[in-house]
Amino acid sequence: MTHQSCIEACHRCAAACEACLHAMIDEQSDNDCPHCCRECIAICLLCAQASARESKYAAEYCRLCAEVCEWCAEQCGAHKHDHCQTCAKACRECVKECRSMAA
Repeated sequence: MTHQSCIEACHRCAAACEACLHAMIDEQSDNDCPHCCRECIAICLLCAQASARESKYAAEYCRLCAEVCEWCAEQCGAHKHDHCQTCAKACRECVKECRSMAA
């Protein structure tokens, strides 16, 4: 599969966001975490699916995915929780892969 690294980054990001979202359910947040995680999960899964089927819209999905992941990385990265830091790291890696794929 030609887009395997992007697909894998999207899956890792969606999983990290799911864990962050779950951990933040009863936590107070002063920013868009965990709401950004929900958006990120949705677009990462769509992007991975589009890339796997070599959709003619894969580049557009990747561009949007990179944008949403960048926002999520900023929001979750502002928190000290391990799950937020793990989420932010996975988001940043996904941004890199998606931007490369969209280029």
